[in-house]
Amino acid sequence: MQLTLEVSDTANVSQTDAQILFVMKLFETDKLSLGKAAEVAGLSYRAFYELLVRYGIPVVSMTEDDVKLEIKNTLNSR
Repeated sequence: MQLTLEVSDTANVSQTDAQILFVMKLFETDKLSLGKAAEVAGLSYRAFYELLVRYGIPVVSMTEDDVKLEIKNTLNSR
């Protein structure tokens, strides 16, 4: 799929930045995996990960039940 987006010059954003921001939103909304999002953004896995952290986008999303299960498994493995 190809997407064309016109952004006003007053937005002061490059085409590359706009693409990366869009891909970050696709990752945040679970439309792309971390690896695929990094690839589409044209960044390494680590660089994309670091951008997510910088923008405050959670890299791992866990439900409350996931957290409880993780704690239980951790405690049981000791």
